[in-house]
Amino acid sequence: MSETKKPKNKPITVVREEFISSLCSLINNSGLPMFAVESILRDIAAETKAAEQKQYEIDTKTYEAEDKK
Repeated sequence: MSETKKPKNKPITVVREEFISSLCSLINNSGLPMFAVESILRDIAAETKAAEQKQYEIDTKTYEAEDKK
């Protein structure tokens, strides 16, 4: 029987740098003025922060419920 190799997971630092590089390339090639890019990135940051807060609240409730068992 042949073994199937498990795909390697990239370290988060590598994934992060690749993401940043891709994002910078996309921004630089978008043709948008920087004030528009700044506004878009600010909106994305706000949405990300809200999602992070929501996940924190879910995780806290889950943890507390499991702790009571």
